[in-house]
Amino acid sequence: MSHANTSPEPASPEMAAKLAVNRTGRLAPSQRRMVMIAGVVAAALLLCPLAMVIQLVGLIATSNVPAVTTVGVVFTVLGVVFLLLFAGLIYVNARMFLPDALGPNPVRYVRGVLEIRLTEKDRPELPFSYVVGDYSFAPYVAPPDVSMRPGAPYIVYYAARSRVLLSVAALDAPDAAQWEPQFENAG
Repeated sequence: MSHANTSPEPASPEMAAKLAVNRTGRLAPSQRRMVMIAGVVAAALLLCPLAMVIQLVGLIATSNVPAVTTVGVVFTVLGVVFLLLFAGLIYVNARMFLPDALGPNPVRYVRGVLEIRLTEKDRPELPFSYVVGDYSFAPYVAPPDVSMRPGAPYIVYYAARSRVLLSVAALDAPDAAQWEPQFENAG
């Protein structure tokens, strides 16, 4: 598809506010809150399996352990596996989001031509992805105030670790020059 028939519009006021901050390599306050909330919620959920482990240790320490049975052992092993999986999932989420919110260099960018990549299998929840350079995002993630024109050049700012889409601008729009990054992408 060509983008020659449509002219890009300048960034909306909301997107312009995000772009103005993201181009400096920082997260906008609303973006920092969103990333921080995701990380804190994941860390708080880690308290659930921790509380269960503490209760189990307390039960063993008080010598009120019930008699060992086959069903009890199977139930305990399944419980431990569940706790480990749950804790691992939460740990990975917290480790992904909190460095974006608290660490240095939380923003990355990519420039390129917008492509649409169809999924290889029948996936109604994700029929295609938008791709700019080496960054891809789902159609339901695209900001509603940005016209996504395949074949047009874009700059995309995203969170460094979690790769959450932060802001996007058409590089052929009248205001494109003011959205160019003022920082170098960190490795």
